[in-house]
Amino acid sequence: SLASALSIPPWEYIASFEPFVINAANRASSPDAAMRYGALMDHRLLACAAEAAALKGRRRMNVAPVIMGLFLPWLLFLGMYAASNFYLHYAAPITTLLILVGATLLCVSLWSSAVKTRKEGLEDSFYRFYLAAAMTVALLAGWLIGDMCFWELMQPCYEIEHLATYTNVNPSSERQASGEIVPTRGRRYQDAGKIYFDHTAVVDVSRAMSFKMGDLYCVAPIIDPGCAKNCGMDFWAVGVNCCEEDTVDFRCGEYNSTHAKSGLRLMSESQRKYFRLAVLQAEGAHEVVSTHPLFFHFMQDPVAEVKGGSDMAMASTSLRCSPLLPAVPLPLDSL
Repeated sequence: SLASALSIPPWEYIASFEPFVINAANRASSPDAAMRYGALMDHRLLACAAEAAALKGRRRMNVAPVIMGLFLPWLLFLGMYAASNFYLHYAAPITTLLILVGATLLCVSLWSSAVKTRKEGLEDSFYRFYLAAAMTVALLAGWLIGDMCFWELMQPCYEIEHLATYTNVNPSSERQASGEIVPTRGRRYQDAGKIYFDHTAVVDVSRAMSFKMGDLYCVAPIIDPGCAKNCGMDFWAVGVNCCEEDTVDFRCGEYNSTHAKSGLRLMSESQRKYFRLAVLQAEGAHEVVSTHPLFFHFMQDPVAEVKGGSDMAMASTSLRCSPLLPAVPLPLDSL
């Protein structure tokens, strides 16, 4: 009946006409077949038989492995990038390491399954090898790119946010509880991330100095020009390639802005040693003493600068997390 015919695949339904097709083929092979009654029906049955053979030879495609092969590597890449780049890496590094170990064990399991499938001679072994390779590449790329972005962009922002903020700091002298005026020393502000100096603070470009190590590392003291004695010189404005090598010159940050009275702590460990050498040269050239120099980017609004750094890091994240992995060609003929 029609209901029972619709309940089975079309190629099986057409194949049920096979006895009639054989008879039709025998009749059609004779010279006067076209003259016989029912010759047109014979050719129709032959066409149905050819269609049934084509349907039997066509392989069915499973959509689920296709979706897994496209999106699982991409999702793993995003997960590893997020774990190694964002706040979890800073606040809970052990947890981040455990996530990496878990993802590595997953890839090892996929490779083991692919090898076992190949030994058993199953048809989907090539797909399993593809999935294992794609997941491994996603794991390595996500972790390495995320870790690089973390140390380059995100970690300094997190460090600044966790350091202390000081306000109304005189960079040259300070009054103690006893009323005595003493030089302002950097050891008092070791944990400073952002410092808002008092309204008298300026960058003394006449005592600037530089140190060259490939790039030019420039320093100039932040002082209170009204200080006459007991004046400290432990706060230094810094910059890279913004001064001259052999002359007293400093053009870094907002050094000449009347509204700039703040400093954002230098967080680059690799640059700090070169700025320290520049301060040593300034001590010798200008006959000053800096017992515990602290390095700052001199500016008007440190909070906006930190936010800008975070936005830049997020923009970099968006670019580096573009969906490239789903574009990897998937071996559909192995499904």
